[in-house]
Amino acid sequence: MRRTVRFCMSSVAFGLALLFAVVSTSARPREEAIASRTAEIDGVKLHYLTVGKGPAVILLHGYTQTSRMWKPIFPLLAEKFTVIAPDLPGIGDSEIPANGLDMKTAAIRIHALAKSLGVEKARVVGHDIGLMVAYAYAAQFPAETEKTA
Repeated sequence: MRRTVRFCMSSVAFGLALLFAVVSTSARPREEAIASRTAEIDGVKLHYLTVGKGPAVILLHGYTQTSRMWKPIFPLLAEKFTVIAPDLPGIGDSEIPANGLDMKTAAIRIHALAKSLGVEKARVVGHDIGLMVAYAYAAQFPAETEKTA
């Protein structure tokens, strides 16, 4: 129970830090610095945006949104982190998988994407349905998840 409380508190703190970053920055993302890429994971093409250098932060979008929702905070995060913002499977420019459209399988695919990019440990941030995928990611890969928010 104590570990769960600390985990939730650190998640809230990280989420609040991201919110503060969005509110306090007036910078706009430089489109040329953001790379738009596609990777084939488990036979499914996943689209993702990436920018920056440093420890990995995986940003998972919400319902009716795509990876592009995170663009306003890319400049700030890119100063300290490698930002990876995929379109969840079946959404945006990512292909619709033949099977496994649940949150657990989406988390497995996002983890495989991260591994294919050389990410050993990541902070995983989700909004709306992205948060459900983020929690499924952390539950399945706790040793490879630094924080979840």
